[in-house]
Amino acid sequence: MQKLLSFFVLFILATSTSFSQWEDRFEKISETNVKQYTQPFATAFGTAMNSGAFHSADVSDVFGFSLSFKGMYIFIPDKQLTFIPTLPSGYTAAQKTATIFGNKGATYAGPDGYITTPPGINIKQMPMAIPQIGLSLLNTEALIRYIPDIDIEGKKLGLFGVGVKHSISKYIPLIPVDVAVQVLYSKFKVTDLIEVKNLAFNAHTSKTFGVFTPYFGLQYESTKLDLSYNIKGDPSSGDPLLRQDKDVSLSLDGENSFRATFGAALKLAVFVINADASFGSQIVLGGGISFEF
Repeated sequence: MQKLLSFFVLFILATSTSFSQWEDRFEKISETNVKQYTQPFATAFGTAMNSGAFHSADVSDVFGFSLSFKGMYIFIPDKQLTFIPTLPSGYTAAQKTATIFGNKGATYAGPDGYITTPPGINIKQMPMAIPQIGLSLLNTEALIRYIPDIDIEGKKLGLFGVGVKHSISKYIPLIPVDVAVQVLYSKFKVTDLIEVKNLAFNAHTSKTFGVFTPYFGLQYESTKLDLSYNIKGDPSSGDPLLRQDKDVSLSLDGENSFRATFGAALKLAVFVINADASFGSQIVLGGGISFEF
C-alpha cells in the first residue's frame, strides 16, 4: 500500500525533478517575481485537483459505494511558459524568462551587475492521478480523497479532499435527465515548501442509455497556493532583493476560475470506465476506472 500511495504522490508532483531541484530554483528568484514564476503551477495543480469528481449525475436513493482511480492530463498553454520579470531601476527586461513550466531562464545587465532568473522544468503537459472513495445515501454522495503523510526526500507529503453531491432531478417530476450539484474542497501539502487549497462548485447533468452515459458539467473553482522558501544571498547580484539570505513566505491565487466538462462513461457490471475533456484556463483530458455498486 505504501508503494501504491507513493506512486500517486509522485504522479501528483508530475515532474522528474526532485524537491531539492525545485528549491534550487526558488532560492534564485526574488519575492517580486516568484508569483509570476509559480502561478502557472498553482493554476495547473488546482485545475487537476478540481477534476475527476463526477462521471454521472445519478445519485443512489438508497445506498451506493465506489472506489475510483482518476487520472488527469493538463495542457500548459504557451503564454504560461514565460513572463516578463520586474527588475530594479536601470534594468530593462529585453527578453522574457521562464515560468516554472518554461525552459530557459534569462540574464539581464544593468548598473549594479547581472541579474539571472532561474530556468523552469521544461514541460508543456502535467499528469496527475488521484484515488477516491464515494459513499451515497438518500440522493446525497460524499466523496473522499486521501493520501496519508509520506516521507520523500526528508519532506512529508499529504493529500486530503472531501466533496458532497446532491441530486436535483429528484425534485423535478418527469425530468428526462439526471441533474446534480456538487461542492469540493481539497488540500495538498509538502512540508516547508508548498500548501495548495482548492474549492470548487459545479452543476452537472447526465443521461444513461443502457451501459453508456454521456455527461456535461459547468464548474466554478479557485486555488490558493502558500509558498515558503529560502533565498541564498549572492552579494554580487544586481538585484538588492537577492544579495542577502532571506526566508520568503507568500500566497498566490491560480488563474483557474471557470470550466466546462464534456465526457462519457461505460458501465460493465460493477466496473465503470470514463473519459472527459474540460475547457477553462487550461485544457484537461481526464479519465478513470471505478468499482461501484
